[in-house]
Amino acid sequence: MRKVVIVTGASSGLGKETAIILSKDYDLAICGRKEEKLEETIKLLDPSCHYFAKAFDMQDNDEIKAFCLDVKKHFDHINALINNAGANLKKELVKDITPDLLQQMMQLNCYAPLSLIQSFYPELLKEKDSHIVNVLSSCCLYSNETVGSYTCSKDAFNGLAKILVKEAKKDGIHVSNIYPGGIDTEFRAEARPNYLRPKTVAKAIEFCLENDDGSVQDLVLRPHYESNF
Repeated sequence: MRKVVIVTGASSGLGKETAIILSKDYDLAICGRKEEKLEETIKLLDPSCHYFAKAFDMQDNDEIKAFCLDVKKHFDHINALINNAGANLKKELVKDITPDLLQQMMQLNCYAPLSLIQSFYPELLKEKDSHIVNVLSSCCLYSNETVGSYTCSKDAFNGLAKILVKEAKKDGIHVSNIYPGGIDTEFRAEARPNYLRPKTVAKAIEFCLENDDGSVQDLVLRPHYESNF
């Protein structure tokens, strides 16, 4: 029986590459914001993969709840959750951050992944060597100018994720927190060939899932050119 992995933000970038790589050995529940892009991901999944896919916006809490219910109905077991979905909606100085923008960032980068963890935790408890992989950011490790609201939202989730490592360990659930630097994805307005390739980070996520005799608790990946550490 193949393990089932949930991958959020699978319609593009890192999430798409992660879904493609994992589809060779795992069944998947994937989601993304744009249906047409999610369909492109589905076409690239390994033929052996049994999948469930749904397009919705992570800013809609009702849609998050509906997705979780649908996944539980579709699969009789869940082995891993990969919290990849997130966004940096705008760069700004701290003095210019608006409450509305900060709330949007918190929803995407903290509240939504927390909701997914809470919803799927009972299912993960039932399985041996289950995993939660949280894709954070190197901004949690270094204070970069003009990304205050993004850093704030990622830092908030980072605090929860680090505590979850200890709490989930007692329940037999592995938690891995990954801190990538710049990744050359559609997330960027321009191509950045000197950034990490999505496949590089996706393989790191795969390694976390396959490492059952221990836990990869904190993993930092940076492109060679970065020096902000």
